[in-house]
Amino acid sequence: MRRPVREGFFAFLEDIAAPGDGFALFGGTHVAMLCLMGLLTASICVAYVRTDPKRRPRILKIVALATVTLEAAQQITFPLLHGRYWVDQIPLHLCGLSIFIELIHAYFPNKTAGEILYCLCLPGAVAALLFSNWSMYPIWNFYGLQSFVIHALHIAFPLSLLVSSELAPDARRLWRPAAFLAIVVPIVYAINNALGTNFFFVNAGSEGSPLEIFIRIAGVPGFLFLYAGLLAAVWALMYLPWHIARRKTKH
Repeated sequence: MRRPVREGFFAFLEDIAAPGDGFALFGGTHVAMLCLMGLLTASICVAYVRTDPKRRPRILKIVALATVTLEAAQQITFPLLHGRYWVDQIPLHLCGLSIFIELIHAYFPNKTAGEILYCLCLPGAVAALLFSNWSMYPIWNFYGLQSFVIHALHIAFPLSLLVSSELAPDARRLWRPAAFLAIVVPIVYAINNALGTNFFFVNAGSEGSPLEIFIRIAGVPGFLFLYAGLLAAVWALMYLPWHIARRKTKH
């Protein structure tokens, strides 16, 4: 079995405890990358809004296919460069599933996918960038750069729909993403127990994120109730402006 590459652009460090030559969360390097990803996201949104509405679906397809390409490129490096595959790299985190939801919406636009993209995929990608769990990597590393760019694209996709007014979130449709979670989370939880993984961070928190605080307060799996409360609070903040805007429109 080939040993994982420990040096160079394709160095893989996630399977060892040593942090490598990474970056500190909210340190200068991290903040600089967040600014760059914000610029990338804004550029896509501006291009989308300025494009003729008839041609906008092409941009969505390009963004969706770009996320597929980035994920496929990462997946193929494991057997080719490292001679093995790590089960925790299966794209079963929320941001991994976002790839498929974006593909569905790009080719078959629908309200269910749109609502999931807004209230789950968008905040999930933002949280991933803020509390990057790939901080063990140096910036000039394929896995670190791939993670930054793919999460920026996950933000750009629904944000483009929002700024163009093609997506209007509605709290009355929240039952759809709630049903999505009700189906997916128990399956993911069972997979985590079987494989020793932590997809969706439902079996343990992500280091450096608020989930770590919840675990210290309520333990495992008690932190899941606080996790659900945090999601409900995020949803309230995300949907309140839309609710107020609709009420003003009616009056």
